[in-house]
Amino acid sequence: MFEDRDFVCKHMLIRKRDLVKTIHEKGLKTMDDVQDETNIATICGSCYADVEEILEEELKKV
Repeated sequence: MFEDRDFVCKHMLIRKRDLVKTIHEKGLKTMDDVQDETNIATICGSCYADVEEILEEELKKV
């Protein structure tokens, strides 16, 4: 899907690697947590499903 350096959210300029790092460093567990911490998927919402999928993948790794 996304490579580490790909932008997941172009409005907030957040790359996949940065999102993954934030999820793990901050212990984010929900989309609300992710949005509160990063503001990702809060402007147009087009990346919401992608961010949710990345979050679910990362939570399986813990």
